[in-house]
Amino acid sequence: MRTASSRREILLSRETLLGLVAVLVLAAACVLLGMWQFGRYENRAEQAAVIESNYDAAPVALDEVLPDIEAPLPVTAEWTPVELHGSYCTGDDCVLFVRNRQLSGRVGFWQLVPFRAEDGTTVLVVRGWVPSVSGASQPADPAPVPEGEMTVTVRLRPAEVVLDREPPPGQTHSVNPRQSAQLLGLSTQELVTGAYGELAAEEPPGERPAALPSPDTSLGPHLSYAFQWWIFALFFPAALVYRTRRQFQDLAAEEQQAHAEAAPAAQPGRRTADHRPRRAVRTRRRGQDEEEEDALIDQQRP
Repeated sequence: MRTASSRREILLSRETLLGLVAVLVLAAACVLLGMWQFGRYENRAEQAAVIESNYDAAPVALDEVLPDIEAPLPVTAEWTPVELHGSYCTGDDCVLFVRNRQLSGRVGFWQLVPFRAEDGTTVLVVRGWVPSVSGASQPADPAPVPEGEMTVTVRLRPAEVVLDREPPPGQTHSVNPRQSAQLLGLSTQELVTGAYGELAAEEPPGERPAALPSPDTSLGPHLSYAFQWWIFALFFPAALVYRTRRQFQDLAAEEQQAHAEAAPAAQPGRRTADHRPRRAVRTRRRGQDEEEEDALIDQQRP
C-alpha cells in the first residue's frame, strides 16, 4: 500500500504535472509545424504536377484556356502554351521593363511588350531577360522588338499583384496587365487582364532577350521536415514516461532497502538462527584393551 501511495504522490506531484503540460504544448507545436511543412509539400506537389502536365503540351487557342479575357487564369491552366497570330506593338512607348528579375544569380529586367492578335485581343508578353547597366538601374542594350506579322507561342502565367511603388519611366515593378496598360497608355477593353504570356517561340524567329529558365519542379525538403517534426513530437512524451518510470524504480529500490534494514531490528531479544553447515561428529570405535580396562575398574568398585 505504501508503494502505491508513493507512486500516486509522484504522478500527482507539481513537477510531474508541469512536465505533462510542457510535453503537451511542445508535442502540439511539433505536430502543427509538421502539418505546416506537409501542407507546403502538398502545394509544391500540386504545382509540379501542373507544370509537368502543361509546360511541354501542344499549343492551343487562347479562348480554349481563357474564354473570358478578364477572368483570372485557373491554377490548372498555368504554363499552358497558347498560339497567337498577330504583331507586337513596336512604338517607342510600347515596351516596359520589369524591375528586379533574376537570371543565374544576376539581377536585371524582363522585356514586356503588348502583342495584338488578329481578333483584336491583346496579351502582354515577356520576351526574355535583359541585364542591367553596371551601377545603374537601367536595362543594357535590350533586343529590339520584331516588326510585322508573326506567330508566337506563349505560356500563360497568372497576373502579378500591383506593388504600391512608383516605378521609373518605362519600367514597372510587377507584371499586372491593368497597371501596365495604364503605364503604356493602352485600352483595357480587349486586354487579357488575368494573365500574361511568357514567350516560348516566335515564327519567324528573331533576336530576343535571354530566355527565361524552365520552372522548378522539385518538391524540396518539406516532406522530410514534416516527418522530423512529428518524430520530435513523440520524443517529449517518451522522455516524460522514461523519467517517471525511473522515479518508480528508485522508489521501489529505496523501499526494498528500508525493509531489509528494518527486519533484524523488529525482534531485538531473539537470537537469529545460525544456518551455517556444521561438521558431523564421528564416533571412534572402542578397542579391546579399553574394554578390558573398564571391566577391571568395575570389579574393583565396592
